[in-house]
Amino acid sequence: MTRPTQGALPEWRFLQLTLIICAWMLLSPQMHDRWLVHLLLQVFLLNTVLVTLWANPQWRRIRSLLIGLWLVSLAGSLLGLVPRLVDSQRFARSIEIASLVPLCAALAAGMLHFVFRERRLTIDGIFATVAAYLVIALLFAQLYLLMLTWNPDSFTLPIAAVERPPHLLQNDMTYFSLVTLATVGYGDILPRSETARMMAMIEAVVGQFYVAVVVAAFVGMFAARRRD
Repeated sequence: MTRPTQGALPEWRFLQLTLIICAWMLLSPQMHDRWLVHLLLQVFLLNTVLVTLWANPQWRRIRSLLIGLWLVSLAGSLLGLVPRLVDSQRFARSIEIASLVPLCAALAAGMLHFVFRERRLTIDGIFATVAAYLVIALLFAQLYLLMLTWNPDSFTLPIAAVERPPHLLQNDMTYFSLVTLATVGYGDILPRSETARMMAMIEAVVGQFYVAVVVAAFVGMFAARRRD
């Protein structure tokens, strides 16, 4: 009688992570306090790191690396909030993004590793693929933000990048990243520089292959379960 109770929490760990990511994307545009927005982002990242490590207990060697990357991103985020010269803020923002990109890549890889390691279709596995998809979108959003940090003309925005608050610019790039990953392309935000265009093309290809690979894996898992 105790076994189902012990397995109830792990079964929903990626569900709560997916809900937190969606809540962060919905609530952050409504907040005007930069400190609160950055705090929520760092809490969301810490939660993602802990859930991914929990799902991959064999990742003992890189546990310190993931936590270290999160701490560097936290330090860069705090430095970016301190009123300083523009170049200092760019440097702090670059440190934060440079740590977030490999962190998001490792987290997405850890979630997918958990799904394919299980080799059976579970609710936790389904939400793990959703969370990984959103984290990949966040990864590309950070790359786009890095481009805007050093070249505000990298994208054509409804409101110019120099006139946009940093936390709202983060939302703009997250929105653009998701619609690019899903190959929707509304056209309200457009890549302008050659680097931004190439990066958007790469993200669109990643989005197409991601859906194809995940669907094929789920079909294989479902067929194996029916056969067993």
